[in-house]
Amino acid sequence: MAINDTKHYLYKLKYYMIVGSILFIFSTIIGYLIAEYLQLSILGELEGSFQWAVELDPFTLMLFVFLNNSIKSLFAILLGFFFAIIPLLFVTINGLLIGMIFFDAVKEKGLAFILSAILPHGIIEMPIFLLSVAIGLRMGVQTVLKLDGKDVKLKSELKNGLRFFILYILPLFLLSAFIEAFITPLFINITS
Repeated sequence: MAINDTKHYLYKLKYYMIVGSILFIFSTIIGYLIAEYLQLSILGELEGSFQWAVELDPFTLMLFVFLNNSIKSLFAILLGFFFAIIPLLFVTINGLLIGMIFFDAVKEKGLAFILSAILPHGIIEMPIFLLSVAIGLRMGVQTVLKLDGKDVKLKSELKNGLRFFILYILPLFLLSAFIEAFITPLFINITS
């Protein structure tokens, strides 16, 4: 993908990125409020469920995080063809969970700890996650337009989405996973 093609493709995604971002922020706030209202303790549940991940060596953890993020994002793109329902659910559920985790974590560990645990890799991971959702949303809208009789080339849309995924999203997820496995723990140690 040439630079101009990439810019043009990103321009096509901008409204989908905005919709995905707004939905993510809104669902994160709802998740936070739900957790506060219900006094949920999701953090303890997650720590127990993912205790094995904490015990992984950094390289294996990096590979796990990379594969987890990549596979989920690929599904958000590919399953976007089903009227964008899956990417919408994907971004909403992730937002709700992050909001609930954030509420619980701030209460138990403090804001400085949470920011040190999220920001180093999250600065890269969240926009890339939202780009994947945007591609899936675009796929869904293009499917609806095609069913409405518009001249839409779904195969070309899929090709462009997958090319962008391979050339940009995967490398940035790998960088994010590297930061999460090797650099984020240093920030956490400083704030602990």
